[in-house]
Amino acid sequence: CWNTTGNPTLENSHTENGTGTGSFNSNITGLSLGTTYFVKAYAVNSTGTAYGNEYFFTTLNIPTITTDAVSLVTGISATCGGNISYNGGAVVTERGLCWNTTGNPVITDSHVTAGEGTGIFSSEMTGLTIGTVYYARAYATNVIGTAYGNTQSFTTQNFASVTTNAVTSITYTTAQGGGNIASDGGALITQRGVCWNTTGNPVISGNHTSDGSGAGIYTSNITGLAVNN
Repeated sequence: CWNTTGNPTLENSHTENGTGTGSFNSNITGLSLGTTYFVKAYAVNSTGTAYGNEYFFTTLNIPTITTDAVSLVTGISATCGGNISYNGGAVVTERGLCWNTTGNPVITDSHVTAGEGTGIFSSEMTGLTIGTVYYARAYATNVIGTAYGNTQSFTTQNFASVTTNAVTSITYTTAQGGGNIASDGGALITQRGVCWNTTGNPVISGNHTSDGSGAGIYTSNITGLAVNN
């Protein structure tokens, strides 16, 4: 017989395992995860009920885990981890991160493994899409099941949002241009300027200026132009 408070009797949950003297085994079922139970053997004859000495035990549980803050976010990757503070009474056979774009990710979503056992761990999430909101959770699996940490959300970096100002102050060989960076896309602007050519769709592998860093409005001095071009 067993209960969760101590000194169980036949009025509590119990098994019936035949008759007679000698050793016997009982299968105790219907227990809850991570719960302490008290158990005693009993025997009934015409005089009454006798109880054996009391033992207690705690059932296994899924692990206890938290998710760390997300860091090192780029346009296509990010780093996150977790901390498994308790294995639930059974060996943690797999741990890692899972993520998706809808919330409450599970290991059937995108995931990466990070070994086994308890303690602190981290992993890199790769193959992400730029400018996208993601949700990530740490997970840990033992023989009982899989536990998930709290959900962390993050947004991958994107390209900067920039517009080109009208070209002014045009001379034979120079002109003045510039731009306005309204958004840095979630990452520091390390270089800005204007680029030009005589054929269309100029890129920075051709003629260009370098006009500092950071978002906002800036001015570019275009020099070295050819007359009548």
